Amino acid sequence: MRSFTYFILSFALYVSCKSSKSEENTSPSVSDVKGLELLEHLLGIWEGPVISTTVIGDFPTWKVDFRPISSNQISARNELDSANNIHMSFFVVRYEGRDLLCMRNGGFFSGIERLTYLFLDSASQGYYRFVEPISKGQRAYVEIVMRGPDSLILSAYTNKFRSRPSPVLHMRWTARRLDTSAAFVVARSLRFPSKVPVRDFTTFLRGREEAIFYSPIANDPYPHTEQPYLSTLHARYRHGTSYIPSSDRNVILFTTLMPLVEGLQYKPENLRYITRYVRIPASKDGFIFWHIHPGRYYLYALYDADGNGMPSSGDWFSLYGQEVNIPPETSIQAEVQINFQIP
Repeated sequence: MRSFTYFILSFALYVSCKSSKSEENTSPSVSDVKGLELLEHLLGIWEGPVISTTVIGDFPTWKVDFRPISSNQISARNELDSANNIHMSFFVVRYEGRDLLCMRNGGFFSGIERLTYLFLDSASQGYYRFVEPISKGQRAYVEIVMRGPDSLILSAYTNKFRSRPSPVLHMRWTARRLDTSAAFVVARSLRFPSKVPVRDFTTFLRGREEAIFYSPIANDPYPHTEQPYLSTLHARYRHGTSYIPSSDRNVILFTTLMPLVEGLQYKPENLRYITRYVRIPASKDGFIFWHIHPGRYYLYALYDADGNGMPSSGDWFSLYGQEVNIPPETSIQAEVQINFQIP
């Protein structure tokens, strides 16, 4: 993941990428569930640096594409690498007779699957706190601070598997919103947001020591297989015929909402529309993007010929992305050709 963040930054500098201002939020907001407006605040593509106390360390940027997947839920999934990922969702649940906003944070880390549920217990003037409900936040909690319509800070705290007397910083993400166009289109079509609970968590969490699950995950009150709307993209690429790929080099596969090249014109401003990306060995011919949002994408591939983790002279790139349209709850295949050497 760190290598691709350098790719984004370096590619933008390479072509003198211009900054752009994100669209204004014009979506309606009504709620009597505390903090429900946060679902709207989070819509869109966000990007920013991460400070981490985990083994992955810090990295200069992380992109997250939050979109609705139902009238009362938003979701985003991102790959750290081909084996590790993070899948976040926010939705309404019923718990012990109350309707609450819930954060579901799961995925694979260091090859181990884990899943945490946190419930909103505080919301005031752009500040939102989600706590692990059984320990009331003594095990883990997340703070989200909205610093305006297009700026946020998300900080996660844990007690490091109960090794600390109270939670300490796990990671902090400081992000700005780059785009809302795709998210707002879906929001209108799904009549988002709604205060109707996804389901009742009371029985599922009763008797547990914590609302944290580990692989093999059992008794998950809301497994990813039961979440609606999301699809699967089987992304493949073909190496160019003008070079011989080395097995110790990587290919970066990524999707964008808008093409990076139109005709013969490169459009660096469209880098802000990158939604998913993953680095894989050049010996592999593809990757499966699970839980991808339905919509139209352009699939690209970069062969990192010199192994420096960023686009540079001599690397090979798919100059024209493969357009792919993904309906809801489907599995789609797409392939792109690497055909252009960066001068």
